[in-house]
Amino acid sequence: MNRTLWVAASGMETQQALTDTIANNMANVNTAGYKRGVAQFQDMLYQTISAPGASTTDSETPVGIQFGTGAKVVAASKDFSQGEFTSTGAQLDMAIEGQGFFKVLLADGTETYTRNGNFHLNSSGQVVTTQGYTVEGFPQIETNAESVVIASDGTVTTYVNGTANNKGRIPLTRFTNPEGLNANGYGLYTETQASGSPTTGNPGESGFGTLAQNYLETSNVNIVTEMVNLIAAQRAYEMNSKAIKTGDNMLQIVANLK
Repeated sequence: MNRTLWVAASGMETQQALTDTIANNMANVNTAGYKRGVAQFQDMLYQTISAPGASTTDSETPVGIQFGTGAKVVAASKDFSQGEFTSTGAQLDMAIEGQGFFKVLLADGTETYTRNGNFHLNSSGQVVTTQGYTVEGFPQIETNAESVVIASDGTVTTYVNGTANNKGRIPLTRFTNPEGLNANGYGLYTETQASGSPTTGNPGESGFGTLAQNYLETSNVNIVTEMVNLIAAQRAYEMNSKAIKTGDNMLQIVANLK
């Protein structure tokens, strides 16, 4: 009965973690470039009373006696599947179709990566994120440019007084295991040993995705799926809480024995 209490408590903890993950996904359903979180669980160690195949007097047991000790969270990773595109009309907004990240340089020199292509031009002609961080590798733009055209292969062309100027190409970065990236918030990720080293290349080449100007990649959260998962998590939480009540009632019966 004590085992019942602890096993059910571990189940409540895992369902709480799942609910937290779902809530964060739903809160970011309209966040550009957001990748949904996925909580993963596994069963914990088993208490073995009799091992399968154990020898008996005449033979061996075909099955054993093992009691589980509950469940635990083993991972809360990101799903980097493609989000849908939404048209913004802003000439510095870009969406990546396929693999790749934009490299962003923080104020302290830390290199981070993002799928959120909501960029702006600062007073010195640098392309920056909404937080003011520099987009690494993005060509400098003339402050008096009349328009900026970005091709699917990352080629940037500016027009000043009607004259076209080829400014270069925007590079992309990809990782062997993007799920191993460390999420820092603000749509930014940093490299870890699990993600592997970054590989830089041009859009449309060597497995890199292409760019779509005037578009943003929306969150890949499906609100209907999250609602269904939330209901299932709530019901599982309730069932585990009832198991605790049942274990408590059984202990009460034992305590009242005379």
